[in-house]
Amino acid sequence: MVAYDPAAIREQFPFFIKHPGCVYLDNAATTQRLGSAVDRMVGFYYDENSNVHRGVYDLSERATLAYEAARGTVADYLHARCAEEIIFTGGTTDALNTVAAGLDGEICTGDEILVTAMEHHSNILPWKALADRRGAKLNIAGLTPTGELDMEDFLKKFSTRTKIVAVAHVSNVLGTINPIKYITKLARTVGALTVIDGAQWLPSGPINVQDLDCDFYAFSAHKIFGPMGVGVLYGRREILEKLAPFRLGGGMVQKVTAEEVIYRGLPDRLEGGTPNVASAVAIPAVIEFLKSVNWAQYRSHERKIRSIIERGMEKIPGLQLLGTAPEKVGIYAFSHRTVHAHDLASMLACQNICVRAGNHCAQLLLPHFQTSQSLRASFTLYNTVDEAAALMKALAKCVCQMS
Repeated sequence: MVAYDPAAIREQFPFFIKHPGCVYLDNAATTQRLGSAVDRMVGFYYDENSNVHRGVYDLSERATLAYEAARGTVADYLHARCAEEIIFTGGTTDALNTVAAGLDGEICTGDEILVTAMEHHSNILPWKALADRRGAKLNIAGLTPTGELDMEDFLKKFSTRTKIVAVAHVSNVLGTINPIKYITKLARTVGALTVIDGAQWLPSGPINVQDLDCDFYAFSAHKIFGPMGVGVLYGRREILEKLAPFRLGGGMVQKVTAEEVIYRGLPDRLEGGTPNVASAVAIPAVIEFLKSVNWAQYRSHERKIRSIIERGMEKIPGLQLLGTAPEKVGIYAFSHRTVHAHDLASMLACQNICVRAGNHCAQLLLPHFQTSQSLRASFTLYNTVDEAAALMKALAKCVCQMS
């Protein structure tokens, strides 16, 4: 492991070589692509392109070996018990929908599903649909003024009727880190299943699903410097085996007749259709990159950026920082008393600063801060303290011009 150096990290990303003046702060939406991951994906299309499984010719066998090796690499990084606990999906949204649809037969009238007000729509809508289909109740735990999960309200809405607890590891708007280990331990006391949206945590630190003791964990490759269109669902093997298949099609059945269908074992039964092989085989390159990061030094770097952001916000009249939880990653949402978020975002774009404006697919969260829209600047491994300073200088200038 080498010393953390954002300048050295940037050299591994072709985007920054081609666009040296771009201040890219929309990482919570998607990260830039690691060069080695792009090379691996292109290499697959040039040298190994074929469909996986069942092909007996050399190309197909090589593609299958690479695809399954990628699954093993992901399993090792997450500390899953075996490779069969790793399901390749189209992304976090696809993974969460796979779980919600697969648990349809496990939920009955009167059962309850517990989520939080800071969830991305991807971790609310599938549970709302499941609750509506099965006559269950969807409970939503609130937040504290600092943007943390209100544990008093959470415990009030948690009961022996709770069958599923779905929580983001990190809020995609506030950057708040949730107490996942406490939540999973609590869920165990009533036999509830835990589903963790890990999309925003994976670019922020290592992960051990056995230590978290969760039942499901989902993330997207494009949030961790890899390609779009592929993601991962981790699930406990004994629970995955009970999950009703969500995507029905080729490759996931052992026998089909007019009278019966017999599904294959894990992971095939939950990966119907042709997978995104080229993107999946690029994930190991990303994992090797993540394993090389000195996370302790990166935490210190995050604290420096947070100090610049928070002190800068205090000096700009009318600007409100949403969420000041002690435990958070480098995601900062903020709104202005009189200037609309989209106007500020457009002005920042003219200065080559890329931030997100809108509701961030979190419409349950923003009303907690008396707003329906905000700007979001999200930092990651390749962002620098100079970029944080540039953002605050540009924001001050924009607000001055607009006020």
